[in-house]
Amino acid sequence: MPAIDAADRGQARSYIHLIQHDYLLLAAFILTYMAPWSMIAAADDLPSASGKEQRCPVCGMIPANYPKWRTQIVFRDGTVTALDSPAEMFRFLGNMAKYDSKHTSADIAEIQATDFIRKSPVDARRASYVSGSSARGPMGPDLPAFENRADAEFFVRTAGGRTLNFDQAAKETGSASAR
Repeated sequence: MPAIDAADRGQARSYIHLIQHDYLLLAAFILTYMAPWSMIAAADDLPSASGKEQRCPVCGMIPANYPKWRTQIVFRDGTVTALDSPAEMFRFLGNMAKYDSKHTSADIAEIQATDFIRKSPVDARRASYVSGSSARGPMGPDLPAFENRADAEFFVRTAGGRTLNFDQAAKETGSASAR
């Protein structure tokens, strides 16, 4: 076996150092860019009602099949009603007696929508909605929900439409506001 001189040992150390450096860069990349996406994916489900068995009371579709559109209404008695989109949520709120004979708007404890970009639950009453965009929900034209107005305005610049708050969206869909 040939002898390894000092120059070869120095070069070998340089390669080992480069490999260690590459692993550190890879680890930094994963922690910086990949870990946040895994947290977003984990937040994909609205809690409680969005099981595969529950159907939207407005249209009969299964809300769990439409994760970026799902909404739900949580009532004070613990009952949860899942809906497949914000448009269906506003239809439900506008005619609760038709879709739920056990509750009134006074019984509502919480209304949740899914942020269209992050796919995480947001307070539907504080969300911004986009009307008239090119986005199509489970039943056709819909109102994508966004946790903050800046995201909704960015969406408008790319997909058209206009930004609405909860009350404006309720009025536009013909439903009474459930504040």
